[in-house]
Amino acid sequence: MDKRQIWFLFICSLVPWTVGNGLLPLLPIYAIQLGADSALAGYYISFAFFSLAIGTFLAGWLSDKLQHRKLMLFVSGIVMAPLIFLMGYVSNIWHLAGLTAGVWFFGGIEISLVNILTGLFAKEEERGKIFGIIGLALAFGNIIGGSLIGPMVDQWGYSMMFFVLCIFSVILPISALFLEDKSVVHAQKSKSSIQRHEARLDRLFLFLLIAQMLSIVTNAVGTIGRSLAMANIGFSSTAITSTVVIGGIVFLPFPLLIGWLSDRVGRKLIMILSYLSFALCTVLFIFSKSLWHFWVASSFLYIGFVSNSVGTALVTDLVPQERLGMGISLFQVMIWIGMVLGFAISGYSIQNLGINITFIWGTMLPIVSIFLIVLMRKKDRLDSTPNI
Repeated sequence: MDKRQIWFLFICSLVPWTVGNGLLPLLPIYAIQLGADSALAGYYISFAFFSLAIGTFLAGWLSDKLQHRKLMLFVSGIVMAPLIFLMGYVSNIWHLAGLTAGVWFFGGIEISLVNILTGLFAKEEERGKIFGIIGLALAFGNIIGGSLIGPMVDQWGYSMMFFVLCIFSVILPISALFLEDKSVVHAQKSKSSIQRHEARLDRLFLFLLIAQMLSIVTNAVGTIGRSLAMANIGFSSTAITSTVVIGGIVFLPFPLLIGWLSDRVGRKLIMILSYLSFALCTVLFIFSKSLWHFWVASSFLYIGFVSNSVGTALVTDLVPQERLGMGISLFQVMIWIGMVLGFAISGYSIQNLGINITFIWGTMLPIVSIFLIVLMRKKDRLDSTPNI
């Protein structure tokens, strides 16, 4: 794959991950300052990720139908920037929810299109490595967003912080102009073949989608639970977002290393290990009291997210290119649906059952994910397009 293409895809991925991961630890706190309680803060974040899921699905559908991925990336970046700016000037939770939903919607479009373009251009023998390189944007987004956003809020307030993020986000549409795009010819299929695909979703693909969704519910539990637990203890915004920085630094070598390793030892083993990392992080959050405790637990929270890049590479292995847009977007959608469910349920659970009980049930879900991955036997293959 051309290095220039990799570089600009990485930048286009870096912007939404920096904005999203940098903001996420503070958004529940910002919502509470605007009058929300813990449950409403959870629903608010859940609504944002629901919008993210819609944007992700729409990007995959339009990618296969229109095949103008470069143009879609450019337009989404242009529209997203002013929405970020306006988030700093809201007066109530409802205005904040609407603007956040817009930002997350276009972020979903951008991340999905970056992954689709990566899948279209990456060769089979290097997919794990290339998706690992693009996955580094998550780590750098944590480091950049976590290092800057919390201190900016402490020093200048939310309005100035959102203004700076608005300026930063303009990098995305500029970078999109330098990307290559290509059209994919759809293979002709018989009517009976089409009917078979419309009648069922391949078991392997279905297990992968459900496993990823359940594990991401635990990620959401850890994310909102960490922020609220640290706020209850009395940590500053800088301390709370520092967990994102540390998580990003620890995560930094994993996407490339694990992606390269998945090309050699198989992707199923890597997915299982990433799900174990999610389970471990919520256990550690139960016992976290000092800042360094939250740093360690957050590290496992982000290490588990290698399932995103490795899982996307697995989908690319399985799905024919003429359906790759929908295949990748469906996998990404399950990630965001996991966030939707995780934030909504965990916000309610924290409000009514307490943080520790919420962490406990969150730990159980990745175990189910591991069981589903184990059920994906080696002889199972997607020999043709799944019902997507």
